[in-house]
Amino acid sequence: MRLQTMVMAAALLVLVPAAAHAQWEIEADPIAYAVGGFSAHVARELPDGRERLQVGVFGADVPASFLGNDAFSERSRGMTVKFDHFVGNGTAGFFLGVDGDYSREHYGLKATGESTDRNLFGLGPRIGYRFEVGRHLYVTPWFSAAYQFNVQDVALSGQQLDQKKYSLFATVHAGWRF
Repeated sequence: MRLQTMVMAAALLVLVPAAAHAQWEIEADPIAYAVGGFSAHVARELPDGRERLQVGVFGADVPASFLGNDAFSERSRGMTVKFDHFVGNGTAGFFLGVDGDYSREHYGLKATGESTDRNLFGLGPRIGYRFEVGRHLYVTPWFSAAYQFNVQDVALSGQQLDQKKYSLFATVHAGWRF
């Protein structure tokens, strides 16, 4: 909860100097909630009307099928900053962006209960498409490819969980524009 409070405070400091016409948005990733996690993001449209800046917090209990070694479990908690540029007019339709994140990963070996924690920093491009659903509601499927700067394989009690320097991530956010 402390991490979430810090991220939201930082979001306010970064996003408050908004132009008079800038739009505020809140959004979440329903898939994160489906896998025992959470997702909360605050964004604002920048003055040119085609760009937006977003900060948020996230967490998930990573499904075992994504890990590559069923002997392990992984819980992820972190924060993210995203910058998007929309190709058309306004903040609807296709966009290109940059996604940077910090996460605290908790890895556990199921058989022994042994665990370890790691801090990961990722940065990379993202693409997506925003569908407007009425005046305020929107749905945004997106994809990112991030480079993990300090990733290391996880070894516990003779078992190893291989980690990759590149992370591919796809999801859908639902949001509300004020």
